[in-house]
Amino acid sequence: MTSEEQEFIRRFFRAVSDRPIEFNGLDDQRYVKIYEEPAFEDHDPVKLLASSITLLPGQSVQLLSGYRGSGKSTELRRLRRKLDGRGVYKVALLDIEDYLSPSQPIDVSDFLVAVAGGLGDALLEAGHLNGDPAEEGYWTRLVNFLVRTNIQLTEVSAGMTAGASTPDKLASAGASANFKASLKSDPSFRQKLQERMAGHLGALVRDVGTYVEECVKKVKAKYGPDTEVVLLVDSMEHFRGALTNATAVQDSVVNLFAKHSDKLHFNFLHVVYTVPPYLKVLQQNLGSFYQPGGVQMIPTLKVRHKEVARTPFQPALDLLEKLISERGDWKRLLGPDARGIVDELSLLSGGHLRDFLRLFAEIIRRADRLPVPRRVVEAAIQQIRSEFLPIPDDDAIWLERIASSHTTALKNNDRLHDLARYFDSHLALSYRNGEDWYDVHPLVREVVQQQATAARERWSDKKE
Repeated sequence: MTSEEQEFIRRFFRAVSDRPIEFNGLDDQRYVKIYEEPAFEDHDPVKLLASSITLLPGQSVQLLSGYRGSGKSTELRRLRRKLDGRGVYKVALLDIEDYLSPSQPIDVSDFLVAVAGGLGDALLEAGHLNGDPAEEGYWTRLVNFLVRTNIQLTEVSAGMTAGASTPDKLASAGASANFKASLKSDPSFRQKLQERMAGHLGALVRDVGTYVEECVKKVKAKYGPDTEVVLLVDSMEHFRGALTNATAVQDSVVNLFAKHSDKLHFNFLHVVYTVPPYLKVLQQNLGSFYQPGGVQMIPTLKVRHKEVARTPFQPALDLLEKLISERGDWKRLLGPDARGIVDELSLLSGGHLRDFLRLFAEIIRRADRLPVPRRVVEAAIQQIRSEFLPIPDDDAIWLERIASSHTTALKNNDRLHDLARYFDSHLALSYRNGEDWYDVHPLVREVVQQQATAARERWSDKKE
């Protein structure tokens, strides 16, 4: 390839990399206005989230759910821009992964600590406050709270206090900075903190609530008494754990948002938490804990109709073509049959935005000339498909039932965690067309059908 073609490939590859759109004037054109299309306008998550915030002045709590890569982070940033444009709203956005590791079970105490610390940091970063959000930053305040409640930091993490014994010495010893870092990176510290805080949860809830109110008062003092403060908490959907503790992590998230839902509401603060899609599966009627907005689900983009023939849904294919057009010249990349290939990749993605862009990224990564030959497209498809495999026979049989019935085909609650795993890994996708319905990811649908048939035949032969 020429140097100019290589530069084209580099730009295109960067443009399809998976990152949220910030709406900062530099990347706005990359956003495809899906929800302005008549076929999708009723499902606009930003419109629905904003309505609950604007119709209920003072405070509210809502949940935003969807698959990883479905665009939740981008939609949160679009919500921030929409509310900021109304003047009276001051929005802070925090990434919970900056404070907690998603690979470990979460407890209400460390979650509240992370939200409070993140609120102060996010308000400062957004410029809504100048200086400390309260008389003391939350991390210093927390260290002092532990001392006031007779929880010694030496009980939690050896060496953190470096011999300090009073609040002033704790702060000067850098304990607050160490606390923030250890909360995310040291699982043993986090576990010990949870154990020590168990008997002081009520006091912690009150302390966090007081701190939040102080932050809001500071913002109102700066902008006026009618100012509304909104906190957007991103990346909670990343809390899935590892192979050895996935069930424990999932159960801890359910426990947090169901059992402790009352502790996630704050006076004078609007909050939107992103949550993983498995939460809706593991906890029925979750939205009743978060009225009036409840749970807003971002469905996968429907690229095929629900009926047996699974005919393509042209409005979705056109939207995905617009999406890739804003990132690069796909005709130059794919050649004379380009639109047909774009539609093929759209259908194979199942309407999952991240998987659609991953297919293009894999094609671009393999490109050695322009346009790329068909073998490159096939190799890219096979590479992404292989990442879903292997699938156990039991799973293949269940997934086949999901594909044929368009329901979860869940016989009893004993396998709820398996169903949650299907959603988390994108093996099963959810759609909305008047009602929720489900299907198997198109990249593995044929594999699932063939494997399920073969597995049943083997079991039948054994019985005979």
